[in-house]
Amino acid sequence: MLARLLNNFPDWFKRQPTRFRRSSLGHQLMMALLFLMVLLSAAVLRMLWQDNQIHSERLSNAYQQFHTASMLLENGGQENAAALWKLHWLSNQNQFAEYSNQSHWPRLHVLYHELPYRLHDRIEQLAGRTTDNNIDALERVANTTLLYGLQAVIQELEAKPPANTPRLKLIAAFIVPAFVLWTALYHWLVYRRLMHRSILVASELQLKDNQVDTLTYNDPLTETSNRKAITQFLSNYQPGSSDNHFIALAILDIDYFQQINDVFGYFAGDAVLKEVADRISKQLKDGDQLGRLDADRYAIVLCRLTSPKNAEEIIGRIQSTVAQPIHYHKNTLNITCTVGAAIQHSKAIEIADLFKLSDQALVQAKQHRRGSAYLLSNQQQEALGRQRQIINTLKNKPSEDIFDLAFQPIVDLQTGKITGCECLLRWCAEKPEQLGAAELVPILEMFGDINEVGLWVLKKSMRQLRDWQSRYHLEGFVMSVNISARQLEADDFSHSIAKIASDLKIRPHNIALELTETVAIKHLEAGRHQLAKLRNGGFNISLDDFGTGYSSLQYLKSMPASSVKIDQSFVRELLKDEKDKAIVRGAVDIARAIGLIVIAEGIDTPEQAECLQKLGCNKGQGFLYARPLTAKEFEYKLAPREATVDKDLDNPSAA
Repeated sequence: MLARLLNNFPDWFKRQPTRFRRSSLGHQLMMALLFLMVLLSAAVLRMLWQDNQIHSERLSNAYQQFHTASMLLENGGQENAAALWKLHWLSNQNQFAEYSNQSHWPRLHVLYHELPYRLHDRIEQLAGRTTDNNIDALERVANTTLLYGLQAVIQELEAKPPANTPRLKLIAAFIVPAFVLWTALYHWLVYRRLMHRSILVASELQLKDNQVDTLTYNDPLTETSNRKAITQFLSNYQPGSSDNHFIALAILDIDYFQQINDVFGYFAGDAVLKEVADRISKQLKDGDQLGRLDADRYAIVLCRLTSPKNAEEIIGRIQSTVAQPIHYHKNTLNITCTVGAAIQHSKAIEIADLFKLSDQALVQAKQHRRGSAYLLSNQQQEALGRQRQIINTLKNKPSEDIFDLAFQPIVDLQTGKITGCECLLRWCAEKPEQLGAAELVPILEMFGDINEVGLWVLKKSMRQLRDWQSRYHLEGFVMSVNISARQLEADDFSHSIAKIASDLKIRPHNIALELTETVAIKHLEAGRHQLAKLRNGGFNISLDDFGTGYSSLQYLKSMPASSVKIDQSFVRELLKDEKDKAIVRGAVDIARAIGLIVIAEGIDTPEQAECLQKLGCNKGQGFLYARPLTAKEFEYKLAPREATVDKDLDNPSAA
C-alpha cells in the first residue's frame, strides 16, 4: 500500500494546481532543512557528551592508577619497578596485550600510549640517562616517575578540558541558536500561511453569505427584491415625523404573460420581465421598493404618500410606461398590466392586511377589465378590520359568551298556524355590533372552529325545543338548524347529531337540518352519505336558497332531502316580475312532484303569501309573520298557536 502511494505521488502532485505545488514544495523544503538542523544539533550535542564522557573516564582511570601505584610502591617497590620496566620494553611485543589485561594494570596502557601523556616516552628519557649497572637507581627513578607522571596526568586532566570540547562548543554556539531561530522562523511562516488561509476562508465564507443573502432577498432574474425582502422592508419601515403620510402596496400583474412564453419562448418572457422591472424602477422615487413576487407579478411599495390620490397617479404612470412596446429579436411585443393596490396609514401598518387587500384589489381589477387599476376603498379596509376583531373575539371567549340564538316562525300557508321555526345564530358580544349569520359563518369556517360552534348551536336549540315541547305540547313542531359545509366533512357528524337528540330525548322528525343548495351540490359526494344516514334515522333535510344553485335539477334527485326553501330573491319580486313568478311555479311543481315540502322565505306582504298559496307552496316565513325573535319573544307566538303579523316593521332585522 505504501509503495503504491509513493509510486503514485508524482502523478498526483502533477495534477494539483500550480499554487498548491509551489506551496507544498516550499513546505517540504522547509521541513527537510528543519529536520537536518535537528540532526546536526543532536550530533554536536552527542559529540560534546561523548567527549566529556571520555575525559571523565580518563580522569577516573588516572586516579585509580595513581592510587594503585602508591599502594604497590609502599608494599613492593622492586617488583613494581621491574613490572614498569618490563611494560616499557615489551610495549611493542605481542605479550603486551596479554600482560596489560592483568589485574594489576587493567587500564594503565591507556595512559601509557595515548597522547599527550605517553608515559613510555618519559621512561625512555629516564632510561637514556641510566645504565644497566645502576639497576637500583633506575628502579627508584622509574617508580618515582610513575607516581609523578600519574600526578601530572591528573593535574592536566583537571586543568584542561577535553581536546574537542572548545571546537564543539563553538559549533554548538552557532548551531543551536540557528536551530532555535529557524524553528521560530518556520513557525512564524506557518502561522502566516495559516492566517492567510484563514483570511481566504473567511473571505470565501463572506462571499457565500452574500450570495445566500442575494438569493434569499433578491430575485435573480430581474435583480429586484422578492416577497421576503418586501415583507422585511415593510416590517422595518420607519414612518416620517408627519402624521398624514400613507403607505401603499400595489401588486402588478402582466396581462396574458403565458401567451408570450407560448408564442415567443421563455427567453422572450424573461426579457419582458426584466424590461418591465426596469421600467417600473424608473418611475419610483427614493425610498420606494420594487419586488417580484412570482412568475409575472410585481409588488410595489409606495412610501411617503400624502393621500390615496398620489398612489393612483404613480400607478397610472407605471401602467403607461409598461404599456409601451417592447422590441425583442425584431418582434414587437405590446403588453398591458393590471394593478390592485391597498393603502394604509404609515403609523399603523398591518403587513398581512396589506398583502390580502392588494390581492383582493387585483382580483377586482381583473374582473372589471384587464389593464385597469383598482385601489381598495376605506369601507373595504374597515370591513377587514371588523373581520379581524371578530377573529380575536372568537379566539379569546367561549361560544356561550359571544353567541345567542334567534328563532323565526315557519307557518302553514293554508291554516296560518306556526308549524316550526328556523334557528338563527346571532352575535351578542359588544364589539362589533349588528353581526349576522351571513357575515359570521364564513369567518367561522375560515378562521374559527365551525364544528364546535355548530355542535353548540345544535345542543342549545334542542334544549330549547325540549323545553317548549314540555310546556306547550308541540307534537309536529319542527326546529330547523343550519349546518355548514365544514360540518359535513366531519366523519362523526351524523353520529354526533343523533347522540345529542338521543341524550335530550328529542325525536328526529322534530329536527330539520338546513344547508344551502350551493353547499349541498359542492359537497354532494362528501356529504350525501352523512345526510342519508341522518335521513334514514328520521331527521328532516332541507335545501335552503332553492333555485339559486347552478345545477339544482341535476342534483336534486340525488339529495336525501325532505323539503326545499325557495330563496327570498324570487319571492321579493313575485308580484312584479312574471319571470320570478314562473321560476317559483316551476320550483314548486318540481319539488312537489318528487315529494318534497316547499317553504317560501322572505314573505313580507299578505299578497305574497296569497300568491304563494295559490302556486302550491306549503309553508312560509318572513317579516309578515315575525322577525327573528328571542326565546321569550317566541313563546308569545306559541301560546295562541296562531301566526300573527308583526306590527313593528319599521326597523326589521334581517333573517
